[in-house]
Amino acid sequence: MRIQAFSALALLLASPGVARAADPPEAAEPVPYWVDFQAGRVELDPELMKLELSRKVSIVVDRYRLTSERLTLSRTRRGVEIEGEGRVAFCPCENAPISFGFQKAIVAPPTDLFVQGATVRVGDVPVLWTPILWLRSPDRLGLLPPRLAWRAEEGLSAGTGVHVPIGGKRGPTLSALDVSAAGYLRGGVDVETRLSTPGTSTRVRWDHQRDSLLALDAHGAGAGRDGAAAALRIDAIRGARGLAGTLELEPVSRRWDHARASLSGASEHVVGALGGVAVAERGAAMDAGVAAGPVAALAFGGALGAGSSADTFVEASTLRERGQASVTLLVHHASVAAATNLGPLWVSAQLDEHTVFESREREASASAFAGTRLMASAPLARAFGDGTDPLVHRVEPFLDAGVRVAERRGQSADVFRALEAAPTGRLALGAAGVSSALGRDGAREALEVELRGGALGDLDAERVEPAAGAELAADSEWVGARVESAARLDSDRELYQSGRLRFGRADALHVEGHVTGGLDDAPLGARTLLSDHFAGSVRPYLERAGWSAGARLGVPWTRQLASEVGTEADVSSARLLAWRAALGYRHPCGCFSLLGRTGQRIGREGLDVDVTLDLMP
Repeated sequence: MRIQAFSALALLLASPGVARAADPPEAAEPVPYWVDFQAGRVELDPELMKLELSRKVSIVVDRYRLTSERLTLSRTRRGVEIEGEGRVAFCPCENAPISFGFQKAIVAPPTDLFVQGATVRVGDVPVLWTPILWLRSPDRLGLLPPRLAWRAEEGLSAGTGVHVPIGGKRGPTLSALDVSAAGYLRGGVDVETRLSTPGTSTRVRWDHQRDSLLALDAHGAGAGRDGAAAALRIDAIRGARGLAGTLELEPVSRRWDHARASLSGASEHVVGALGGVAVAERGAAMDAGVAAGPVAALAFGGALGAGSSADTFVEASTLRERGQASVTLLVHHASVAAATNLGPLWVSAQLDEHTVFESREREASASAFAGTRLMASAPLARAFGDGTDPLVHRVEPFLDAGVRVAERRGQSADVFRALEAAPTGRLALGAAGVSSALGRDGAREALEVELRGGALGDLDAERVEPAAGAELAADSEWVGARVESAARLDSDRELYQSGRLRFGRADALHVEGHVTGGLDDAPLGARTLLSDHFAGSVRPYLERAGWSAGARLGVPWTRQLASEVGTEADVSSARLLAWRAALGYRHPCGCFSLLGRTGQRIGREGLDVDVTLDLMP
């Protein structure tokens, strides 16, 4: 006998706070979930609100499937109590690979399952017994999946954690705190907390084995209805094991820890902010000095008329490190832009200014940049096909001219070294080129190419040097690319290139690669020919001459099994910096998922391996 949405069971389960049986979700009245069961024999006691099922009993409640030869269901304040020997799986499919034997279970809304005397089985083989097993929905307190890891230098570790919901329901409104802890077999502990809210994310990791590591990554922002806003960004790694104990390559490659918090308010054309900032050397000891202090910023901006705008920004901060003199930094930026049509031509002009002034005890330094840019182009476009989203081809020849001046006086303090202005000198630019784009606006697929050639003039040395550049951007389901390259034609030592390329769909077989670098770091670098770099940046483009590259290959072997392999390398020194590999499996019915990862990076001897089993993916 198979009974679905059985009226007697509906009566048994229908009570405030307890999920009740109902028709499937397409029924007129929405319900939290529905109960589907089958049994060879059904006996109902309406007075005791009890239901007895026997002969090949199968009950499906939300994602759980309970099977037995004989079960008794009764309604209680805690939910629906199920008594009898049976098994429960985490998916509604038959013959689940992982299941739990039970003597008694309670189903409570919305999807909680409380099992007493649970025996973990892989197939028909019992592997573990626990007196209590409590499965919970994401908006309820519960345990995190177990994790097993082998660290290259620390040895074997194992652990789990607890999930603490703070507010909201499942989905984007849920706020939760995850606290996990793992112990090393050789002695030591690795504790990690993750706090997530709709507007913030905070991760804190403390790892101790002889020495300690403390890593903090927090970011988030929130705004009120009155225009007030708060923002937070912290990126820091501290401790004697800070760099050696961090598994990923990218975080340890950064030189500085940064922290910034601010409160801001805005009107129609003005934004003001107050807050604090801190800077420290990455991987320094726990008690090492931190340069910290207040920061204030004010920005103005708005339209000057049709096709024109202006904005200006000023920020002042004072940092002080224990036992050191304070350092005051004043940053100012202003920009004016205008554009208009002159017949078939589109003409635009922009003026940028950027100044950094630094003051400390008996010393001061300053750097300033000013540049102007004028561009004229003749955009030509043709549509192919009818409809609301035709294929459009745009061809736009252009002329580009500009002058920039950059000067620097004095030497910056160590904590501000990364803020020094672009290379100094006076530079003039003249270039001609053409850009072309093909795509559909609605399909979000396009191919863009830009080629330019011209001359860079060093006004101080009275020297003119030819240069050329190219940019490519492609965005489609099967191909993605972003490449820019520039070279001085009279030099075989000056080349700048940066690019990323993907072949294949991101959710299918695909390969990705990236390369960044240059052959020289001359002040009149060929990269200034490219439109995005001529205006100058307060941060250098590259640390020094050289090339770095990386690649990633993703292979979905089946709908349930996928793997990924990635590498990072210093091409100039022919040195492998890091490699990583991952293999993930998800059962077709969603009974469980298994993720295994391994890898190695420079600075750590041996392999890092970890395995995570999730019984409710």
